[in-house]
Amino acid sequence: MATSERPSTPATGSARRAVPPAWSALVGLTTLGVLLQGLWAGLFLRRGDNGGWVAVHQHGGEATVLLALLATVAAAVWLRHRRDLLAGTALLFVLLVVELGLGFAVEDSGGAVAVHVPLAMLIMGVAVWLPVAARRR
Repeated sequence: MATSERPSTPATGSARRAVPPAWSALVGLTTLGVLLQGLWAGLFLRRGDNGGWVAVHQHGGEATVLLALLATVAAAVWLRHRRDLLAGTALLFVLLVVELGLGFAVEDSGGAVAVHVPLAMLIMGVAVWLPVAARRR
């Protein structure tokens, strides 16, 4: 019988608790949103136009923040026992909110791009780390 859960042993305590599929799906969709944000930004930066791709990038960012909020709520409900995942999901949400704010500030201040782009790399790192961390333990 093949199973992904470890059996209960005295050394490990109770059987490994599975990560809820709803949380995994929300984090996966958030990560996809983060990846697409980079693609859309590259499209409008490469062409040098501030047309349609800027709007796609903005609305994609808003949708990604909403997905991260839902993932954070899911983590608070189902993953209280996994403080690493709860904190990581909340961190992802907070970083995305800051990133969205910086994105709106880019129009007023060109210097915001100097923080917006590196922060996007940090966000991608957190988004990739979460599912990896969920597989541990």
